[in-house]
Amino acid sequence: MQALAIENEVIGYMNGKAIVKNENGEWFYVEVPEEFITAGEQIADEDLAPLELLPKQVQMGILREMGDR
Repeated sequence: MQALAIENEVIGYMNGKAIVKNENGEWFYVEVPEEFITAGEQIADEDLAPLELLPKQVQMGILREMGDR
C-alpha cells in the first residue's frame, strides 16, 4: 500500500522565501529566487524547512501577512 502524499502549496513569497502551507495547516518556507516559484505550486517535503526555524519576529510577520490564506 502506498502512502498518500501531503500537499505543500506555495501561498506567497516574502523576503527571499517561498511561504508554504500544507493541507494539515502546517507552515514551511524554502529559500528560492522569486522568479523560480509561483503561487499554487507544490513543493516536495524534503525541500521545506519549518517556519519555526526562523526568528520569532520573522515568523510573526509572515503569519500576519499570509495567515488568512
